[in-house]
Amino acid sequence: MCTLYAFLRKLYNLAHLCSLSIDAIYILKKLSNIKHYMPFILFMVLLMLTACTPAPELRSEAFLHDTSLITGDPCEAPCWQGLTPGDTAWGLAQDFVKNNADYTIIDEVTQRRDRAGQIAFALKDGPQCCRILTNDGEVLSAILLLLSPDMQLGDVIDHYGEPTYLSGDAVTDNQATIALVFPDIPMVTYIFAENLTDSELSAASSVIGVMYLDTSGMATLLQSENLYNWSGYGKLGSIVDGEFDITAQPQASE
Repeated sequence: MCTLYAFLRKLYNLAHLCSLSIDAIYILKKLSNIKHYMPFILFMVLLMLTACTPAPELRSEAFLHDTSLITGDPCEAPCWQGLTPGDTAWGLAQDFVKNNADYTIIDEVTQRRDRAGQIAFALKDGPQCCRILTNDGEVLSAILLLLSPDMQLGDVIDHYGEPTYLSGDAVTDNQATIALVFPDIPMVTYIFAENLTDSELSAASSVIGVMYLDTSGMATLLQSENLYNWSGYGKLGSIVDGEFDITAQPQASE
């Protein structure tokens, strides 16, 4: 993951993503292909595509203001706005985004071979914040949201209980993400930290994103990511220490 992120970072710095060549955009789309997607990498790709500066701001009021994760309104995770991965027809998910006056479509991709696809969208006059994905063109497979920091980790744990696994990624010198994995829901919640050494993971830590998955997507995540067991709050340096409890299994290539 670190090597791939370093590649993405280099590509971002060289091309600035606001004026990427067709080839560079194609590379990013292939990296976030739903057939091979890794939710942590996909989150980074979406973050990078939101910004026109070398360092995207992870904790931003410009992202989606949505607290449905903890209110359950209008539906409980992994449902969002009536859309549920593994249950909602892809056509209905597309119609919801395209016919909603609050959203602007940023990008839409469909693969000819297997009909896998995704739609990236934003709040009107705002940065790209959101993405829906399908694995087969028939059913919604995943929902990825970049969120304004209106919720705290303690709110999420109060509502759903403790996560099972976590992973951490340093994005810049003073910004990092902690991905908390809830296999039974299934979802991944993204938490902001200033760094992976001195920062504290606490009930007051800001929630900056969420990814809702279908069950097969969660199974793929658990096989393809290096993860730590959740051990409670504390200093990240003692939690994200490089000694993984689950290690990624080799994935077959197509």
